[in-house]
Amino acid sequence: MPDERLRGAVEVLMEDLQAQLRKVAETKRMINSLSSRLGDEAPFPLDEDEGASIAAGRPDAYYGKPFATAAQMLLQARRRACSAAEILDGLERGGFDFKATGWREGDRLRMVALSLAKNNKYFHKLPNNSIGLLEWYPEVQKRQDRALVEAIDALEDEDAAKEER
Repeated sequence: MPDERLRGAVEVLMEDLQAQLRKVAETKRMINSLSSRLGDEAPFPLDEDEGASIAAGRPDAYYGKPFATAAQMLLQARRRACSAAEILDGLERGGFDFKATGWREGDRLRMVALSLAKNNKYFHKLPNNSIGLLEWYPEVQKRQDRALVEAIDALEDEDAAKEER
């Protein structure tokens, strides 16, 4: 019985620690940003995996989440584009249930890459084959929006031409 109470206390403290680490990381980012605006060097070089360790600090961070949601969460936590292998590894460490997707273990890396590359509403595949969130690349998003508008206009023109016949 005392072991159960101690285990519960450890879990509560781990959650508190994760919240504190998130606050520290955010404060460091704000200080770095302000320092950069002043023309100074960023005083806190942030570890690339700091955000990922915070997000995946819980072994169930991505459990029960849809694939695209979990991948978005991981990329938001890391705050940088990642390779499909990095995303796969982070999701596995965060408890994502790949069995629920039906993806065989040997195919998972390929399926992660394909799924994210096809989902161009939220994700963007960079020329170096890493994957980032589309929202990080506003110029790319504008080009996609223009292309969509042009495609819709072309379809409307086709419909109008058919009606005239």
